[in-house]
Amino acid sequence: MAESLLAHLYSRIKGSQEDVATLSLQYIISSSNSLNEAFNRLLSDALNLNLDSDITYSCQSVGENSERPDMSGVDQNGKEVVLCEMKFYAGLTSNQPNGYLDRLIKENGKALVFVCPEQRRVSLWNKIMDLCRDADRNVGEENGFRVVVDGIAMAVISWAEIIEVLRRTASSVAVEALPDIAQLSGFCDMMDSTAFIPFASEDMGPDIARREERYFQVLDRLFDTLVANKSIKASGKGLKSSPNRNGYIKYLKINEYAVALIYDRTAWMDSRSAETPFWFYFNDNEWKQTDDLKKKLSAIPEYERSMFGNTIGIALHPMLDSQLDEIAVDLMNQILTAIRKTEG
Repeated sequence: MAESLLAHLYSRIKGSQEDVATLSLQYIISSSNSLNEAFNRLLSDALNLNLDSDITYSCQSVGENSERPDMSGVDQNGKEVVLCEMKFYAGLTSNQPNGYLDRLIKENGKALVFVCPEQRRVSLWNKIMDLCRDADRNVGEENGFRVVVDGIAMAVISWAEIIEVLRRTASSVAVEALPDIAQLSGFCDMMDSTAFIPFASEDMGPDIARREERYFQVLDRLFDTLVANKSIKASGKGLKSSPNRNGYIKYLKINEYAVALIYDRTAWMDSRSAETPFWFYFNDNEWKQTDDLKKKLSAIPEYERSMFGNTIGIALHPMLDSQLDEIAVDLMNQILTAIRKTEG
């Protein structure tokens, strides 16, 4: 099936993939009161919240703390009530979701909505919830992909849901918008498949190489930190590191366990798994996991696991805004805690 014109031309358009999709969506819903109302009804249903049908949307409204949600919705009185953040596979920024929640609370707003591909919905939701809990927010009971956080309704919806609602509405009351909706649909389909993300000039700077080098540095320092820990018997003697297309693996023994420290891009991109580049696995029978150990590891939440061949790996979450040694010590503690939990 041929790609849409918008998808075909994306590599020649300045701006991120999220910017292109957001501007397209905002243009479509602002072109028709019926489509705007349909979009608001979709958000109301997703949030389980009664939003006004006449909320209108603008893009890139910068706040006092430099937070810049992709779309903000205001009511007839000009009051900002809804913030929308659009994602394909970009990570969350430091303002997401907590900076946006603070902005809504200050302005007596109502809702925060994240939009992403259906494939990423679970992993993005889990990441957002973790960040809310880490910030000691008052998090209500989750209901699917919606929750109330400090009085603000929050939800994650998919691009496919939006496009289906707009297409269904346009078919009866805004036929002239159907070609534009088809363009957005084709673009989202491309982004949700195997689309190559075009290079930008900033991708060529030497800082990019330094950023990529960090993943290898973290694994090397984690290895050294484990070996230097006198409270455990850790050694990499006779075991080699293994760089590969997917990333990097370092092997060692910890007490009686054979352990692999892993930087893996495939697991990182997997929409079913936690959004982290770092993983590890450990075996209780040389380089194999016994059925008993696999049964214990299966109790770990599914999104915190990934399969490396026939071996169950566990997600490691690096500290943010921290120095290398701090990160390595924290990752070591995550590993030792996970191993000890299986020994009980």
